[in-house]
Amino acid sequence: MRNKFRELSISMLIGLVSLLIIISLSAKAMSAYFYSHTTLGEVIEYSVKRVRPAYYSVGQFTPERHEILVEYSVNNQLYWVLVNSHVYSAIGLVEKGDKVLLSYSQEHPEHGYVLHYALFSTLVSILAPFVLLIFLAVTPQWLYQYRQRKHQS
Repeated sequence: MRNKFRELSISMLIGLVSLLIIISLSAKAMSAYFYSHTTLGEVIEYSVKRVRPAYYSVGQFTPERHEILVEYSVNNQLYWVLVNSHVYSAIGLVEKGDKVLLSYSQEHPEHGYVLHYALFSTLVSILAPFVLLIFLAVTPQWLYQYRQRKHQS
């Protein structure tokens, strides 16, 4: 009984740590959702550049940098934001001509932030389903074991 409770507690701890990581990686996106205005922008340029930092050796596995230029309008004034799209554009989720959701501050509309799912952090996108699974599967069991433990004491 105690081993089961201990295992579930470790799983809950892993879930909480993962949740904190997701929150910290998404802080900029969350503040953009809650405190800013939104508009649609259009992907007007999409480029892939091969970047070889000094610490990489010459070889066929030179890293690629996917950059997306998004144009948006606020009060009939055009603005642009350049986004490093990480791996998502490499697998075809973002293409030239696509509409993406942007957030901006009314005081500084030139500082836009792309809210499009495909441009969020890879780590957040990978961790989120696991955290949800941990909490959905483990929480009821942990609560049951916790109550059983209290009644035995």
